Amino acid sequence: MKGWKKVLYGIFYKRLPIICFLLVLGLVHPGQAELSPEWGGENWNKRLTEPYQEWKPIREALTELAGRAGVNELNFSAGRNDTFMVPLSKGMTLKEAFQNAASLHALEGLWENGRLTVRETKKAGNWQSIIGGTSVPIMLGEVKGSLLRPAGKKLNKQAPWVWYAPNSMGPYHAWLCKQLLDEGISIVSVGVGESQGNPKGREIFTAFYEKLRAEYGLAKKAVLFPQSRGGLMLYNWAAEHPKCVAAIGGIYPVCDIRSYPKMEIAAKAYGLKIEELESQLLLHNPVDRLEPLAKAGIPIFHVHGDKDGTVPLEKNSAELARRYRALKGEITVLVVPGKGHENPANGREFFQCKELAAFLIKQAKAAVESKEE
Repeated sequence: MKGWKKVLYGIFYKRLPIICFLLVLGLVHPGQAELSPEWGGENWNKRLTEPYQEWKPIREALTELAGRAGVNELNFSAGRNDTFMVPLSKGMTLKEAFQNAASLHALEGLWENGRLTVRETKKAGNWQSIIGGTSVPIMLGEVKGSLLRPAGKKLNKQAPWVWYAPNSMGPYHAWLCKQLLDEGISIVSVGVGESQGNPKGREIFTAFYEKLRAEYGLAKKAVLFPQSRGGLMLYNWAAEHPKCVAAIGGIYPVCDIRSYPKMEIAAKAYGLKIEELESQLLLHNPVDRLEPLAKAGIPIFHVHGDKDGTVPLEKNSAELARRYRALKGEITVLVVPGKGHENPANGREFFQCKELAAFLIKQAKAAVESKEE
């Protein structure tokens, strides 16, 4: 036997029984790339046993996730420290959770000189895909809308859905959206600009609704999800299309145009003089248009802070509740003590409201289970 053949024989043939034994024990994995020593080991490969859904500065969130993997010191070369608010699913590895959380803020984790460094990247991650959604753009002429549906699921003719306004949603809606997606419920939105609920915006809503029904298989009745000035948009549309509405659940929604944006600004959006708009309030003001909703038996749920200086509780949700109950309508207003018209960073009580999520889910499912009129 030639020399080189003897070498190969010695390396492979004589050691074959040992290699086979190690394969059986699982100590050698053919075809598997070695993990880098920094990201390797059992800790980074451990999986989240519960969803990670904190609402805290991104530095704190990344530090906590790294700490679970046994890394107690992070080197932040990036200056940003926005609020982290996108839930990470149960079952993600700690490495996946860390990198997903970082990517949402255009950050990434890298090992440099034996330390975990967080640095900036050029593009942020997609919060909708991270929570298990697939975003479908919907064009209505030059108007842009979107349909966020559960990833990997086809919509049927009676798919439940929630309709958000105003315009589109942001990462601060991720927790609520994930609760809906996990239950097979889609979320839609369409941009009508600063319409303040005017007739032109309502016409776009109607065309959008018809397109969704005809082309995407959504159920006849939608659950409306107005936030802030979205109340003017969706309540006015609902008053004119009560048979298309299953329920309304909102976050500090505007219910009285006189309260916000006030008559001068609203009149411009409507193309009217202030006195002209005042004479037509019964046609354009949510608190004055509740009778069709009550007759249709549409349940309502609002979450509203008692310190809201932009959309005051008493003039909006509380007043709408008084009038709706007088019409024998069903409504719940969850008041958040000490909270105002909070921006997302301070708005966890609104954007992670379990009662609101439960209401939206229950009503969306009920709309599908009931017979279409």
